[in-house]
Order: sequence, then C-alpha cells, then structure tokens
Amino acid sequence: MNLDKVRSRPFLLLTILDGVENKSITPEKLAQIESQLIDMSLKIAKNFFSPVISHDLKKSCAIVMGVSTLGLLKLCKGDSHNARKILIEDSVITCFRKGWEQVNSLFKAHGSEADRSALLANYQYRDNEYKDIAEIHESLLREQQDANILIDIAAHFTHPFSNLDMDPDYTDEVSIKADVQVAIFEALMQRHAIGHKEYDDFKAFLLTYCDEPDVFSQEFNEACDAILLKYDGGISIKLESWFASIEEDFENTLLLLDVENSGPEIYISIFNQMLHANINPKKFMHAYESLLQEEKPLHSELKEQIEVEQTFEDLLVEEDNELSDEDILNELSHNITDDNY
Repeated sequence: MNLDKVRSRPFLLLTILDGVENKSITPEKLAQIESQLIDMSLKIAKNFFSPVISHDLKKSCAIVMGVSTLGLLKLCKGDSHNARKILIEDSVITCFRKGWEQVNSLFKAHGSEADRSALLANYQYRDNEYKDIAEIHESLLREQQDANILIDIAAHFTHPFSNLDMDPDYTDEVSIKADVQVAIFEALMQRHAIGHKEYDDFKAFLLTYCDEPDVFSQEFNEACDAILLKYDGGISIKLESWFASIEEDFENTLLLLDVENSGPEIYISIFNQMLHANINPKKFMHAYESLLQEEKPLHSELKEQIEVEQTFEDLLVEEDNELSDEDILNELSHNITDDNY
C-alpha cells in the first residue's frame, strides 16, 4: 500500500510510526533514526543556510524530511513493507542519499551558477502536511529541462531580425518559436533560389503557395524534416511539437496576400506576421536598407513604429545632453518618496 497517497503525513514519518506501532522498529533504532535526521539537518543548515538561526534550522529539518522521503519513495517504489525493511536493515541516511541524487539532478539541470539554497527550499516537507514530493521533484526537473531545451534551440535559431537581445537564460517560447518559423521560411526561399531583395520573384513565389496549398504543405514538411535531421533528443521533440502550429500560421498569413499583394512592402508585411510582432525594426531595416529609398513604400505600421522609436530615442539623447549633473540629482530627488524606504 502506498501510504503517502492515503494519509496526511510524509511517507517517511508514516513508515517510522507504523514500524514503531508493530514493534519492528525498536526504541534503539528509532533513536538512531532521529539522531541521523538531526545530524543531516545541521549539515544542510551549515552548508546552505545558517545553523544558528532558528528559522533556517527549521527549514533545514523540513528539507531533510523532504529529501529523505523522496529517496525512500524511490527505493521502495511506494511499498510500505519494503520501506520499513529499508529503514530497519539499512538506515535513513541511505534514503537521504538516494533523495540527494534526485536533487543533484536538478542542480545539474540548472547549471553551476544556480542558487542551490533556493532550489532546496522546494523540498521542504513538514511533519504535519501531505504533498507528493516525488511529483514536485519531477515537475521541477521537467520544467528546467524544458527551459534548457528552449535555450539550446534559441542558440541555433536566433535570427538577425529577431527582437531578442538573447541572454544565456532566455526562455520565451513564443519568441524562440518565431525564429524557428523564420528559419523554415528562409529554407523554402532557398529551395526556390529566391533572394531577399528579388521582390518580383518573391511575390510570385508566395502567390504560387496561395494557389497551390498542397505544394506549400509538401515543401513545408520537407523543410521541417531536413531541420529534424540536424537535431535529436529533446530539441527534436520540441521542434516537432511546434511544426503543426507554425504551418497553420503560414497558411493564415498567406491568406492575407489576397489583400496585400503589391510592392516590396509585402515582404515586410509577411515577416511582421510570421514574427508575431517579435521583429526588431532597426535590425530589419538596416539589413533591407534598399527599402528605405523614397520610391519604395514601407509597410505603414512598421514605418510608424520605426519613426516613433527613433523620435523617442532622439528626445532622450537631447534631454540627457541638456541636463547638468546637478539637474539630474534634483530630478531624482523629486521622484523619491519616503514610501520607498
């Protein structure tokens, strides 16, 4: 019977109490278990918190309870008979070590710069509460592994037009997926030897996809398959999970061509749609500076966005140049209130 599923106490405590009640755990063994739990709690407090602060000691005890419970569940697979046997024939230290193996896997997933004391706080398990510590651990691990996969994908697919100033821990799935979408689109362009500035060919290429959706679907799938061949493991699984929605986004965007199908602004419009407003207008327009020529119209929304951003930045520069150090300090003092302290 899996006791931690039916009683409102940590599985480790339930196992100890059941052992004491049926006398399979002797008073001497109980004293040994208590002593070992105390020693491990002091070590956790010393290594990660403070052994002289009451709150930190309580936190450390709760962490040892959680980690040891996790280890016991892993060792006995939730079977109460096997759990008592482990505690009697071995020790609670063995349970803690097994649990620590799981915790260490979370540390590794977060990397060497992780705040381990903050991560350990997730394993607090007090003697008067019930929670599935094993599921909590698996959830934490899955979450970080998924974040690591997103970071790896971002490193491979970050696009020069992206609005992301990518840092090593950036995990915005929508924006990263948008860059994958652009990579697929450019693969389709390369397939047809279409250059970025070949506007007439580009428009014909898009209109062909509109007229022949089956051709688009086939070529899209082939481009996706080619990408998947480059990656394996979690990256491949995550990319494949995105492809259906990316294809739908493309199809919805192509439908707009019946309305917007003239001039070079179509290229900006298509990219703007694909990136879901994740486009960096300055980087984009720098790369396609020929579109800035007076005789070539710009997509109105993008043009307005560029002008507003440039005007705002110019204004900030002018204000900074006009203010003296004393002016800046005076301005800051007006914005400070006692409520902030």
